[in-house]
Amino acid sequence: MDMSAGEPAHYKPPPCPPAVESNTRIEITDTDELRIRMQVYKDLITFFAIMQMVWDDGEWKEVARIDCCHSTIHRHQFVLPDGRDIHDHQLIVEIPPDGGERWSVVNDGYHKALAVMYEEWETNVQRWRDGR
Repeated sequence: MDMSAGEPAHYKPPPCPPAVESNTRIEITDTDELRIRMQVYKDLITFFAIMQMVWDDGEWKEVARIDCCHSTIHRHQFVLPDGRDIHDHQLIVEIPPDGGERWSVVNDGYHKALAVMYEEWETNVQRWRDGR
């Protein structure tokens, strides 16, 4: 018996392989960097997570993240002292579960998210330190 009948469809990126996964670190300053995990399929980014990290008290800590899980592209903003997420999956855009545009939505979303993370990295660090 099919127990999934009636459940809404969710976006799922293509599996690896055939998609290719990569992990990259981009230094912003000596104590700030972006860590990017992405999967590429047919020249399009079909999955990504961009994490903003800060070197603090002898270790790397996550400050902010934009990713595409749970059929959405959404953002997180973490704060001290407990790492609480004040955005709690703040929606940027829904990803269609199927159809030709789903990969383009993710690919375009990645490029916009990367630009936002570059533009807002100082603000994100300040929010993280202020705890709000």
